[in-house]
Amino acid sequence: MAIRRTIHILALLASSLLASDGSMAVLDLDARGVSAVEAASLTDRLRSELVKTGLVTIVERSAMEQILREQDFQLAGCTSDECAVEVGQLLGVTQMLAGSIGKVGSTYSIDLRLVDVATGEIIQSVTHDYRGVIDDLLGQMTALAHQLVGIEHEGLPDLTAADPAPTQLAQPTVSAAGRSPLVKWLLLTAVAAGGGYLGFTLLADDGGGPAPEVGTPPALPQEP
Repeated sequence: MAIRRTIHILALLASSLLASDGSMAVLDLDARGVSAVEAASLTDRLRSELVKTGLVTIVERSAMEQILREQDFQLAGCTSDECAVEVGQLLGVTQMLAGSIGKVGSTYSIDLRLVDVATGEIIQSVTHDYRGVIDDLLGQMTALAHQLVGIEHEGLPDLTAADPAPTQLAQPTVSAAGRSPLVKWLLLTAVAAGGGYLGFTLLADDGGGPAPEVGTPPALPQEP
């Protein structure tokens, strides 16, 4: 009993210190279309990236769970802003970060909300859509963390744009003017022999004009 009371006192002291410094606690992202394990892993990475900024004091997951356990509070199903405020009051922090990660088709959507515990107002909101494998979202948590604390960042890659249409290659055309005299005479022979329309069409130029002048037939090659 004494140990339990001591832990409770330490938890309250930790809460008061956090509140005086201006701190933040991060709730696990609500999983919609992804597994709870994947959502928790992305939350852990986001929490770590927020710590790296050095601009906010983040409550560790284990410490948050310990404090809430001492308060007999269950985090399961706590996804609303009202619940986030209640958790923030129990933890003694000034800001709570809540949000969700969902999947629609092949696109993942992350929605983050930074809530002021004192007023219950959303003071920052960040959304990001990503098309690809979920593993790559781990590398994008840095940019999301920077946006939340107001650090300028190069920005998140826009990976949801449709693939560009393939380039259509122009079909090569050969005009009758570019054919050798021998080829022209062979085509005329095809016309005379009954090849008719096909030979005449091949002989005509590509602009639809009259067939070019053929001239004197060339000498055929002599056998040695």
